[in-house]
Amino acid sequence: MSHAADLAPTDWVVVAQAQDMAVKRPVVPVEAFGQRLVLFRDNDGELGLIGRHCPHRGADLCFGRREDNGLRCPFHGWHFDRTGQCTEQPAEPADSTMFKTIRLPSFPVIEAGGAIYAWFGDGAPPPLPATAASDA
Repeated sequence: MSHAADLAPTDWVVVAQAQDMAVKRPVVPVEAFGQRLVLFRDNDGELGLIGRHCPHRGADLCFGRREDNGLRCPFHGWHFDRTGQCTEQPAEPADSTMFKTIRLPSFPVIEAGGAIYAWFGDGAPPPLPATAASDA
């Protein structure tokens, strides 16, 4: 039995079109290589591609609030940045640092040639091939 990671490509993959993100609330579901993800543009205009479900109770982050350069879970308010790192857990004591140990899967994304590409391979992603950006 193979795992989704075993099926990951060795090159950048188109996960959305740039026009999909040119909306008032740029948060869209993405499914790739057996993973349910959420693609979003943060307050600074940067793209993030992270796991779609909050690790606390499984709430769908596609319904989360875009704020503080990330997504806030609609259920209990856990906040995730575009790297998938949990940055806040509102119901925890003020001195709690548990949020630092919680991270969703995340994948590098690049916008080029009207498309949004993601890297699902191992290690640091290679440069986006010039032909990929011009073909999109």
